[in-house]
Amino acid sequence: MAREELKINIIIKGNQVFLGAQATDCDPKMTALQGDLQAALARVPSFVEEANLQWDASPRNPKSTIPEPVPPAPVRTATTVSSRPASKPSTPAQPPLF
Repeated sequence: MAREELKINIIIKGNQVFLGAQATDCDPKMTALQGDLQAALARVPSFVEEANLQWDASPRNPKSTIPEPVPPAPVRTATTVSSRPASKPSTPAQPPLF
């Protein structure tokens, strides 16, 4: 089925060509190939046909079903019991600023 609106992107860097196609309410389709602008333009009709066939079958990729992460177990720390009360240090850890 032909789409009412279709966007085609061609990006060329050196001998690498990136083709992208996007239609309304469909996920984009992308591919890469070797060549120049002429090679990219020659590939566009078959690329659009492939994109339309893919979008007819499934316009959107299925939603990810990755499970939620399990919260880590609480960490237990060893405690020591002291028979004498904690004493206050004679010199402060940080001198007062004022």
